[in-house]
Amino acid sequence: MTNSIVDVADVSVGYWDHDGLNAEGRPFRTGVTAILPMGDSPLLMSCPAAIHSQNGNGEMTGSHWIKDSGRLNSPVLITNTHAVGAAHEAAVSWMAERYKDLFENDHFWAMPVVAETYDGFTNDILALLVRPEHARLALEQAWACAQRAHQLGKSPIAQGNCGGGMGMQTFGFKGGSGSSSRTIQLEGLQGTLGVFVQSNFGGRSQFCWRGQPLGRLWPQPSPFSQGMAETGSLITIVATDLPLDAKQLALVAGRVPMGVALLGGSAGNYSGEITLAFSTANAREARGVRRPGPLVHPVQALDESAMDPVYEATIQATEEAIMNALFAAQSMPTHKPHGTLHALDSNLFMAMMREARPS
Repeated sequence: MTNSIVDVADVSVGYWDHDGLNAEGRPFRTGVTAILPMGDSPLLMSCPAAIHSQNGNGEMTGSHWIKDSGRLNSPVLITNTHAVGAAHEAAVSWMAERYKDLFENDHFWAMPVVAETYDGFTNDILALLVRPEHARLALEQAWACAQRAHQLGKSPIAQGNCGGGMGMQTFGFKGGSGSSSRTIQLEGLQGTLGVFVQSNFGGRSQFCWRGQPLGRLWPQPSPFSQGMAETGSLITIVATDLPLDAKQLALVAGRVPMGVALLGGSAGNYSGEITLAFSTANAREARGVRRPGPLVHPVQALDESAMDPVYEATIQATEEAIMNALFAAQSMPTHKPHGTLHALDSNLFMAMMREARPS
């Protein structure tokens, strides 16, 4: 087990990112994350899926069709707010090449999922530095990781300053990409649930852990503390290999904000809190217009009486994924305002928690 979303069978993750300056000397600290729900499957597969929006000040393309159809049949890309178009273009061309027969010999269309959070504090987001070729590199890395897993097994994924999370902040600390997973043991059935976050939300004063108001007590100020509303977003991807239908996945996605709230997050007005949940069980081959396939699809779904452990796993894995992003992140220069976005000091964190612990 890697304690990440790739513990869910078939799911793979790839990154492209850049940390530095571009040729004109503009801050270029951003990236793209690619998640393949069915890994390197030679067939384009369709998975049960659902969307939950806690606060909609953000973008996740393809979400309307997922809400109506209850299915996902594309890669998932996460990047910065102004790079959605570039990532979308890359996903369309990549899908058309990977699944050429379906696109060229039928009337299949691509409606990929691309989500975003704002990294303008550390990255010159107005320079539009992410291009389609960068997003394709993330997709190709995810595909290569899926192929490598067949021979060598799943490997831990990078977290913190990587992929679309490269330039992100959380609670006034350096944030970014984070992930976690849980094994769920039911009567005669075992499954895995994984969470991936692009964490870019929250003000310093909100941050708490196990009920302790660490943000208000933290001795070092945040560069975003003075007179700024919460501006960011949290994109969360929940994957499981348990047999859940779209209705059940919507209920699972709706538990993600509970994990966020454990850390003090409040889904501020300028923060987009959007979750996509999908199940790799009951996946079926995506079909074009002229090849509709069978008229009836057998579907298995977990009995509602067994859902509580799935909800608990979602809440726990969400909270840990955000914390993993914080612990893995590294300090970074800021662009607006100029300064430094410091990583969470794990030693200070542990010292403050020990001090808060009752004797």
